[in-house]
Amino acid sequence: MRERAGDREGAETLAQQAAGHGDAYALADLAVMRERAGDREGAETLAQQTAGHGDPSALARLAVMREKAGDRAGAEALARQVVDYGNPFALYIVQRVLKGLWPYGLDPDGTPTPRWR
Repeated sequence: MRERAGDREGAETLAQQAAGHGDAYALADLAVMRERAGDREGAETLAQQTAGHGDPSALARLAVMREKAGDRAGAEALARQVVDYGNPFALYIVQRVLKGLWPYGLDPDGTPTPRWR
């Protein structure tokens, strides 16, 4: 609510407090806030922390944001990290938004699987 009201600093303070109490969703929100503010490195660090708590959705959300901003390479790099966590919902988000990224999936070594004949 604070972010929507234009109080980004207050929103970030509250998100940090919630994250300090183990709220991984707050970390994910904070990562998105940082991305919107242009702090890509800070956003990725927080998304990694969220993934470390078992929720790679923040990485997926950042991948989506970067794709929409025209950063396909950055989006793909984050999408590969999402794949490593294997969370089906996060994978769905990435595959849905990054259309055609890996139409036939990935091989175990991480390379895109070629089309079967």
